[in-house]
Amino acid sequence: MIIDWLARLEIFGIARKDFDIYMSELSKQFGSQASVTDTLWRILNQLVRRSARDAHMLEQVYREMAGLASSEGRDPTAFLIEAERIRGRRLNISATSPERIALGDDELKYVRQLRKNGNLEKAEELLLKAYPSPAVLDELRKIASARAKIARKNKDWQAVVQHLEGYTDYATQWWDYCLQTVNQEPPLHTESDLKLLREARARLAGSVDT
Repeated sequence: MIIDWLARLEIFGIARKDFDIYMSELSKQFGSQASVTDTLWRILNQLVRRSARDAHMLEQVYREMAGLASSEGRDPTAFLIEAERIRGRRLNISATSPERIALGDDELKYVRQLRKNGNLEKAEELLLKAYPSPAVLDELRKIASARAKIARKNKDWQAVVQHLEGYTDYATQWWDYCLQTVNQEPPLHTESDLKLLREARARLAGSVDT
């Protein structure tokens, strides 16, 4: 972990010796050995103050805070919103209340863990606030798939259709956006989910015996 973070902190002018100094000072303050994450939070909070007049750097600090919070299993939304607000000011875009936030690898790992833990609602809530990249859409697809499977167990065929078609509608809405931004189409349903969708439609139409 520390090696990865030292590389990330390098753009802010923080070297290994600086990290060690921060950790030593924090350990003295705590009266016990400070953890790597405690030290990282101390550094990032100091960088917020140091970068107050450099909007680009300040935006990056908040994005790193979001990454650190995500790695700790904590909701990164507040940090991502602040990063977007700063970006908006930097680009002279009104961003008092950003419509979308950007999810990086750390945030997507956090979302993925929420999904695997069964916290589908919270995972979806964060994803729907994000720019609809193919990676974001893929997580939404997996959530729709998980919900459809739960609905199938409950023999709620209408819900199966609702979840799977709901993802398709959302992905279609952002199809052009994905192509324009990363030249990649939104992920499609898996063959097993398409089969489940066909089964649900057939049952609702009364053409499959229950």
